[in-house]
Amino acid sequence: MPTGKKLIYLILVSVVLLWGLNVVMIKFLTQHMSPIMVAAIRMPLAGIVLLLFVFKKYGLYNPNKKQWGLLFCIGLISVCIHQLLLGYGVSVTSSTNASLILALNPLTTALLASIFVEEKFTRNLGIGIVLGFAGVVLVVFSKSPEGTTQFSLFGDVIMVFAMLTYVIGGLLIKKLLETPIPTLVVTAYSTLIGGLLLNLGTLVSLGPSAYGQIHLPPTAVLVLLLSAWGATALGTLGWNDGIKQLGANRTAMFLNGMPFASMFGGVVFLNEKIAWIHILALVLTTLGIVIGSIPKKKVILLESCKL
Repeated sequence: MPTGKKLIYLILVSVVLLWGLNVVMIKFLTQHMSPIMVAAIRMPLAGIVLLLFVFKKYGLYNPNKKQWGLLFCIGLISVCIHQLLLGYGVSVTSSTNASLILALNPLTTALLASIFVEEKFTRNLGIGIVLGFAGVVLVVFSKSPEGTTQFSLFGDVIMVFAMLTYVIGGLLIKKLLETPIPTLVVTAYSTLIGGLLLNLGTLVSLGPSAYGQIHLPPTAVLVLLLSAWGATALGTLGWNDGIKQLGANRTAMFLNGMPFASMFGGVVFLNEKIAWIHILALVLTTLGIVIGSIPKKKVILLESCKL
């Protein structure tokens, strides 16, 4: 495997681990302010940092009219609507349930990518998705000592729509990156567009006085900054680069690790226990990512060696 691919795989694994913890962080922040306010503050913080990188590398980059149109759609769907649904979803369901539903992204992405952007759905990719999804299911059912999962139907439905908006946004990013526009510009501009739309929604729904009523303890401020700058800014940049290099459906495979990361966050911050079933889930998820990432020719060679 080329060094470049090893690097992007490492980046994607790091992004997914951080995103898994980000579900926990957002749930924590919604205990201090409304979900729309959480998103309205987080996204501009992330976008401003990304914009500084854009200015340093490209100056004042001016996309063409078609690119602006796609950027607006990505900002609206993949940032504004997705973050709004994510915030409200995790506030009324468990972080584990939220991560499970978000991990359905690979199945949905692979299906839509094969239909709309003509990405090939290979056998090893399908096997990887099945293994990864099996790990996701194990994580969720291990949450309860009785082996059952308590669902918040309303919250879970919201999370389904949150997952769909991110899938659609990912396909739009793939389409936009086929034009000569840098990944960094796409990430920064779409994040700022989404952040602007979220703040317009906040002003309309809550009024300007809502901003003056925010009083966060130091811990919440640190969590907010880590979520905005780490998970949202740097994480989204790494994710978009993965989509460009590996394709939408192969990149989405890595989301199978999100539920385990969320469970790990529960252990660290909520003193939950790790059982053998969690380790098994991690093994299945890792196998799913590895198998799903092996090119078809390499799979054939591996099978020939066995014979």
